[in-house]
Amino acid sequence: MGKTRLKSLLESRGVSQKELSQNSDVQEYKISLLCNGKSNNIHLVTAKKICEFLNCSLDDAFGDILNVDLHS
Repeated sequence: MGKTRLKSLLESRGVSQKELSQNSDVQEYKISLLCNGKSNNIHLVTAKKICEFLNCSLDDAFGDILNVDLHS
């Protein structure tokens, strides 16, 4: 898998995985797995915490791994 949407989003905003972890209350190892495409299993609560800090939609950050239509 290439670069994930979450990793691209972090890079474009100049936010490190550590900074995201500290500000979203999501463990850094989970963020690392998501950024590196090693996990596509994410709880909605976790995704929401990440998106709230990044001020983005679920589709912006996780549209490449979620198996639902987020535009309905």
